Amino acid sequence: MYLHIDPTQVPPIVEVREPDDFKSFKVVIEASEHAWIAPDVLTELAGRGDDEQWRQHLTGMLEFAASKGWCDDAGRVRAHVEMRTGTV
Repeated sequence: MYLHIDPTQVPPIVEVREPDDFKSFKVVIEASEHAWIAPDVLTELAGRGDDEQWRQHLTGMLEFAASKGWCDDAGRVRAHVEMRTGTV
């Protein structure tokens, strides 16, 4: 059996799949190659909205991303999804 997790939904969808297979157990995370993040969410999560220098750096990053076509019509920036493995 395994847990299938789809983090693209809010809240993430978690399902038990192949519940009668007791010979292996794993977690499968469904992930795309990129995620779209709103700049105001970045500012809020970083807790740096009052830091003018930080906001200038963020603006520079977003302008660079836009010049490469990495922003959508809603103003969100595309972020590469990186999966890390290790023990918890």
